[in-house]
Amino acid sequence: LGSYLVAGEAELGTLRAILLRPQSRGSLIVSKWGVAVLTLLVGLALVVAAGILFGAVFFGLEPLVTLSGTTVSIAEGIGLIVLTALFALAAMSCMISLALLFSTLTTSSLTALIATFVAFVVIQVLISFSYFDWLEPYVFPSYFGEYVNFFRDPIAWRPIGEALLVFGLWSAGLTVVAWLLFRRKDIVS
Repeated sequence: LGSYLVAGEAELGTLRAILLRPQSRGSLIVSKWGVAVLTLLVGLALVVAAGILFGAVFFGLEPLVTLSGTTVSIAEGIGLIVLTALFALAAMSCMISLALLFSTLTTSSLTALIATFVAFVVIQVLISFSYFDWLEPYVFPSYFGEYVNFFRDPIAWRPIGEALLVFGLWSAGLTVVAWLLFRRKDIVS
């Protein structure tokens, strides 16, 4: 999704036509990022709704047992699932921003997609080695698993807040770098 934002327009030859309109490149980048996040939000909402609906149909709705061993009501359990989906949205916005960055560097959406996954895998591999433990607090993939803190009683808000801060910083930082690169990019197609 994110890799197609700019590179896909260049592939189709429509990027030049879009940029002929009286708008800034920054507004184009931000609006494309926003639409990608909105699309992801709709997809997550559909997955959560379908999961809850079909889970209820096939298994019934029961109170949720937390990782701490306590039980929460059905409504609280659904609320925790929704919070987890919103956390996933924040995490995936980093991936959208990374893909947008690579999308501004190339005219091929496939190249941008592959570069995004390669960068993500390289980060994951690096933080798996103990030599790079110092890097772990600063890279967003190391916070993907913090969603489990929603299912503790009481909820561990501190690691969730730290993860959301890192996601926000990475997402904003990558999007700003994409904008800086795109505003100086020469459009030839």
